Amino acid sequence: MDATARRVRRHLARARRNETEGRYAQAEGDLRAALRQARAAPGSGSVSAEAAEAASALGILLEALGRPAEAEEILLFAVRLHERVHGPDDSRLAPSLNALGAVRQRRGDLAGAERLYARVVGITTRAAARSARRTPPPDGPTCPRARTGFPCLCGWRDGGAVRRGPGAHSFG
Repeated sequence: MDATARRVRRHLARARRNETEGRYAQAEGDLRAALRQARAAPGSGSVSAEAAEAASALGILLEALGRPAEAEEILLFAVRLHERVHGPDDSRLAPSLNALGAVRQRRGDLAGAERLYARVVGITTRAAARSARRTPPPDGPTCPRARTGFPCLCGWRDGGAVRRGPGAHSFG
């Protein structure tokens, strides 16, 4: 991580601390400073990720403070950055889209808000499905060879079955 990215990270951490302690004006100042530094830095991928995070946090804060016009502009920028840096279906995009939906809802654009909320649901549903495929249930998945619904005695744990002989299998 380069020096600019470290400075941006420090501003983000300070902004989170200030926001948690109720010092919203200081949090806004730190988020604006983080965004300014991240945007002024030479084109580094990590700095772009920090710029997306700073813009998202600033937009969410402005929406919570009741400044929807400013929040919408910053959130649109945050969404574009997140999409460019992480892709259009990344779960880190959901908070920005959700806050942008709240801004549109507050403005009376219910159709626009509904589209954004539907996108958030789609992103989080796909992320949860991906996570569920990677994470076994607490007692482990059932062995696909046994097909009984009971855990297999072979030691099957996370889908990595390895044959140990004719018909035998185990987690490898």
